[in-house]
Amino acid sequence: MEQTYQTRTELRRARETVRTATGRFPLWAKVLSLVLVWAGVAYGCYFLADTYIKDIQSRLDAIAAHNEEQLEQLGNRLNELQLAMEQHRETAGRLQEQLLAVEEGLAAVKEEMSLAGSSLSTAAETKQALNDRIDQLGKELAELRKLIKQLEEAARVY
Repeated sequence: MEQTYQTRTELRRARETVRTATGRFPLWAKVLSLVLVWAGVAYGCYFLADTYIKDIQSRLDAIAAHNEEQLEQLGNRLNELQLAMEQHRETAGRLQEQLLAVEEGLAAVKEEMSLAGSSLSTAAETKQALNDRIDQLGKELAELRKLIKQLEEAARVY
């Protein structure tokens, strides 16, 4: 291995050339360029954050508008269901009244039959007519009960 030695004057020259190469820009220019770079980075971050926040806000506004529409639709449906319920209640009330009237008619026919007793046994036509009327009233009573059950089930569904 070969060793070489340099004199002090050459070392000084080497240091001076390094200084002139690095000392090409003044300190204020270096600081200003550093501040400008950081200002650019800060502005870029601010711009990205602002854009991101605006995007999120627009999405939230769209969701709120959609929710308002759905809430209005649900309110309309609820009103329709309430009207349907009222109509079913009114119909059930009318059917209940008809049912009571049929039951009263049936009770009256049964009472007439019990009062007529022996006279009915002699008049076969009268007996047959009363039995037909009882059967008819019984069928009407069964139909009315079915309708009332259907209305009650429909009211439970709503």
